[in-house]
Amino acid sequence: MIDKNAIVKKLTDVLEPLPFVHAFWLEGADATGVADEFSDIDFWADVEDAHEEAAIEAVENALSELAEIDYKYIMRHGHPKIRQRVYHLAGTSEYLLLDFCWQLHSRPREECVFCEDDTIETVKIIFDKSGVVQFSPPGEDAGKFAEENTARLEEAKYRRSQYVRAEKYVRRGLYLEAHAYYFRYVFEPLVDLLRLIHTPAHSEYYLVHISRHIAQTDAARLEFFAQISSLDDIRRKIPLAGEWFDELLKKLEAI
Repeated sequence: MIDKNAIVKKLTDVLEPLPFVHAFWLEGADATGVADEFSDIDFWADVEDAHEEAAIEAVENALSELAEIDYKYIMRHGHPKIRQRVYHLAGTSEYLLLDFCWQLHSRPREECVFCEDDTIETVKIIFDKSGVVQFSPPGEDAGKFAEENTARLEEAKYRRSQYVRAEKYVRRGLYLEAHAYYFRYVFEPLVDLLRLIHTPAHSEYYLVHISRHIAQTDAARLEFFAQISSLDDIRRKIPLAGEWFDELLKKLEAI
């Protein structure tokens, strides 16, 4: 079976000699050192704008030489300078999806800067011919997310104040609506506060890898509030969630 190392080596051998490919690196689990048998691979390449299609073709040809591409999805990335596709190779683990992003070389350099002490968003550079990937000193980017976090906190406080939106559907006996409003106005504010406390530089991550990012006692407590299966569960957990929210708010304000 083709493994991850073989895929990385093949792509490196093909891309590094190409003059229009400036850099090639890994993000996600492989960069943070937590990859396991269920992890996908997050590839990134920096390519000359005029050779965008040639760079994509080079990747797909390289993958096809390893095995048949039995799945391909062209994603519409939100950034105008990034192209993204997801692949799977026949004969490899069903979990081994290849998430490939090509960033155009004209993308502003400041958008490809990683903080040196960031253990959540970092990179594993395969090659970088032009110094595309940059690192900032620890703590230098704190001001970048301060304004966003202030807005996130205010939104969390607002939602907490609106828990009755869930409660009223409990009283009406409408589980689907109560479930939806419980998560929006009761559960999500807890997640926001936990993110602001434990991962202030990545408060937008919501539940992505949260079990690794926050204290285990907090993760276990959050799981308790996520586990609802009835209107009675929602009715019972709304006030308990409110008490924890207030505790977390005091903890955040003390930081």
